[in-house]
Amino acid sequence: MFVYDRQSTKPRHTMIRLILSFSALLLMLGVELHAQVQIPYAPGSFPFGNRPELQGGSRDVIWFEDFANGIPSDWTSTETSGIASWEYRGPNTTPGVDVGSRGSCVAPSTVGQPIVSPSAANGFVIFDSNWWDNPSMPCSPDNFGTGPAPAPHLASLTTGFIDLSGYTGVALLFNHYYHLYQGSLSIELSNDGGISWYPIWSSFNEPEIIDPNAERFVQITPYAANQAFVQLRFNFYGTYYHWQLDDIRIVDTYSNDLSIRNSTFGDFNLVDPAHPTGYEFMEYSKYPDEMPPFMKFSTTVNNVGGQMQGDCRLRVEVTNAVDNSVLHSAASAEGFAVEPGQELLLRAGTFQMTPEIGSYRVAFSSTQLESDEFTPNNVDTIPFRIDDVQYARDELFASAVYLGLPEWENIPFQIGNVFLVTAPNLSCHSITVAVGQGSSTPAQIKGYLYSFSILTGITATLIGTTEPIDLMPSMFNGYGDQILTNLNFATPIPVEAGTAYFVAVGSDQGVDNFVCALSGDAEDATALVRFEPNDWYYVDRKPMVRMNFGFFNSVEEKELATPSKLYPCPAQESITIVSPLLEHASAEICIWDAQGRCVHRSNLAQTPLRNAVVDVRELQDGIYQVVLQQGETSHRLSFIKHER
Repeated sequence: MFVYDRQSTKPRHTMIRLILSFSALLLMLGVELHAQVQIPYAPGSFPFGNRPELQGGSRDVIWFEDFANGIPSDWTSTETSGIASWEYRGPNTTPGVDVGSRGSCVAPSTVGQPIVSPSAANGFVIFDSNWWDNPSMPCSPDNFGTGPAPAPHLASLTTGFIDLSGYTGVALLFNHYYHLYQGSLSIELSNDGGISWYPIWSSFNEPEIIDPNAERFVQITPYAANQAFVQLRFNFYGTYYHWQLDDIRIVDTYSNDLSIRNSTFGDFNLVDPAHPTGYEFMEYSKYPDEMPPFMKFSTTVNNVGGQMQGDCRLRVEVTNAVDNSVLHSAASAEGFAVEPGQELLLRAGTFQMTPEIGSYRVAFSSTQLESDEFTPNNVDTIPFRIDDVQYARDELFASAVYLGLPEWENIPFQIGNVFLVTAPNLSCHSITVAVGQGSSTPAQIKGYLYSFSILTGITATLIGTTEPIDLMPSMFNGYGDQILTNLNFATPIPVEAGTAYFVAVGSDQGVDNFVCALSGDAEDATALVRFEPNDWYYVDRKPMVRMNFGFFNSVEEKELATPSKLYPCPAQESITIVSPLLEHASAEICIWDAQGRCVHRSNLAQTPLRNAVVDVRELQDGIYQVVLQQGETSHRLSFIKHER
């Protein structure tokens, strides 16, 4: 039995995509759990939420700043010490655009990753709290405050005046990259020459770390519409790490535009005392037929338009993905008025899913009294499957990998997911894993099954291990793959209803030999890494580690005999996909960006056809992969989005 020591100050591990660097800071606290337990949060991770980022429909850019010529002369940078300041990184500055945070607590060496915004090559701005507090001493609490301007920092960057006269609906868009330790970020707006300031955005409900290319959309109509003297103020308050900004713009928005995000048919809440284990009502991608889910439908609706929206409701529909038959439909019992910039949690009742084996989907949509002028952002679809044996949480295709820090490379470790068993008289026969590219041979892996609790700290009791198997290159998953490897128990292990289990795969040879593939965003403290003897960490992507209640034949995904095509490439406004898969009503299209996020998901349940046209105007420039899925058959295509 292993119990997590909440006072541990050992360096954390990091979940990181192959192209991203990682950071390590001692003493960074993690998420607070079911019984006031804290688990360290792995640095280098990514935003929570398994759906695309919130975006509103926008028309014309009214004002923008991409820092091509440095920080504008009418902007002001202030910090309470009088020493620290916001800095400009440009193609001709030292350091340049290839350098982000440069303090002591970044890796590799002393150079952190810069922002990856559309115009990062011509410059961006950063407040580098890490560098001002400790530019060169080793990363340790003993060396905090050894720099030219010790933390905490209160730094502001304020724009000049922006004339928005004549615009009745306006929103703020910006690209940013931040990493927080102890502190917060905020944006304020003034429309009276800096006398009054109104808060319009803060990091209060955001993760500690976000992607280097993250974009935010903030509705500012109530404060900025028809105002001639608008100013924005970007505030960094806290200790250590950084905030990088680029491509700040104000756009003309639609009057009526609802957007939904964080749609779910689960009701996961780790700190709800009504949930005995804390892991009740998690959302899974595959359910054994003995455990069909009890579904609780909800979404967060945001008014990203310029006018109030009335009678806002959530509508849901559960359908069979093969024949498109409707199993359940419902809507919110009560409608709400939502002001511009306001967000609201909407629910649409419950449904006990049937146990029939098959593929299904839940469609979410928002409605309001007004006619929505931009509809792509107010619909969402979540697929899932009732399976004969398999319990899975990942999103089926590899989109990231787990890399540990070099100092842990020879330490035995395990990585996996927490699963809650809800039916009696079941036994775990095997564990399935997707091994990631970057693994080494010769090396061995094996599966681990722990009973798991967080009621009084992390308590994990090992109740079974599989026989080890040798890794082979044919097992390795690249981006978009689903090559599965089975690890069998010598004798099936009985499991109990109402008990949470940590299902993991690991290697005694350490993280430099076994790399686990990841797919989909994980809720707090549900995807974990354990380094022997008892060091626990959590990552915010789901390891492709699954639990089997019967014989499972691990085979690679089926491929198409007839090839699919996509054009044009590069694309500006839309792509056309030609594939025999699209002739099936159960076909689904998912577009993945280079950071492993599904930024577009659609299905042809209503209109199956051989050619599909997908609008890509809202996507940033970059390389994307399209995954076509119909049942167990899939095909992958790539394209480049590029604005000429």
